[in-house]
Amino acid sequence: MGIIAKIAWRNIWRNKRRSWVLITAIGIGFFCYVGSMSFADGFAIQFVNSSIELEGGHVQVYAPGYQENPTIRTRIKDLDDVSRQLSEILGIHFAPQVETPGMVNSAEQAVGVKVVGVDPDSETEISSIPRMIIEGRYLSGEVETGEVVVGEALADRLNVLLGEKVVVMVSDLSNEVSAGAYRVVGLFRSNSSEFDKRMVFTHIGEARRLLGFAGDDASTVSIHLERGADLDLAATTIREQLDGIPVVASTWRDRSPMLVLMSESYDIMNYALVVILFSAIAFSIINSFLMVIFERIREIGIMSANGLHPRHIRMMLYLEAVFIVVLG
Repeated sequence: MGIIAKIAWRNIWRNKRRSWVLITAIGIGFFCYVGSMSFADGFAIQFVNSSIELEGGHVQVYAPGYQENPTIRTRIKDLDDVSRQLSEILGIHFAPQVETPGMVNSAEQAVGVKVVGVDPDSETEISSIPRMIIEGRYLSGEVETGEVVVGEALADRLNVLLGEKVVVMVSDLSNEVSAGAYRVVGLFRSNSSEFDKRMVFTHIGEARRLLGFAGDDASTVSIHLERGADLDLAATTIREQLDGIPVVASTWRDRSPMLVLMSESYDIMNYALVVILFSAIAFSIINSFLMVIFERIREIGIMSANGLHPRHIRMMLYLEAVFIVVLG
């Protein structure tokens, strides 16, 4: 075996130009494979993580029926019980939110938006919006200040600057128009321009006042898991902990089937890329070794005449291919 391996290694360098061309082709093929896989996987992971941080967290808790018909009347009325039960689970961060469609008006434009009331103190642990502020600051913890944070794209569309006031209008529980004037204290920029054009963040207490919520009602509770946590196990633990409270806990996979489909499509695309790329590399090797075999017909015949078994000849050719692939 050692002699066959030595002969196979020396055979590679009998025609250095052809061997280096083949090694280079294999190296470029592997480089393209690793690069394309890294790009596709990175894009998919970033897309999923952005959706998790911007659209409800790893797990979201809401009242029954809210996912099918997200109205302000379908809300969590036992927020204190939910918060108390969730605080007993280790490894999670959570924050309540109040969400409603509305309209924001400037002196020049009126745009339909989604108004989200958040708790600024706890929101920093579950959302990336506080880290995306490019101008100004994030919301303060005081509800009386009348502040909003909007996307840079929305501010451009409204033609408002940092520090100027806008009017936010929503429909409250009585189907009456409720409005308030708010000062823009911060502009954020995410990796989704559509998200930046339609989101307005204000203090959760101010959102409750606009909608006429009593007490500490909330639309949803967003839960963020620590890095590396098992999503299904965490969701099961949360559901067991909230058993008896009229709420539903769903993971981002349950809420975003299209996102799951996209992620699975990327996996299928990667498998197809592997088949195509490595098939091309395999045929390049086969083509090269067919030429090698035809060039060495007399040599192989002499080796056979001297008693070398055909399986040893095949082993020599296989080892040549292995050496070239490893070098590539």
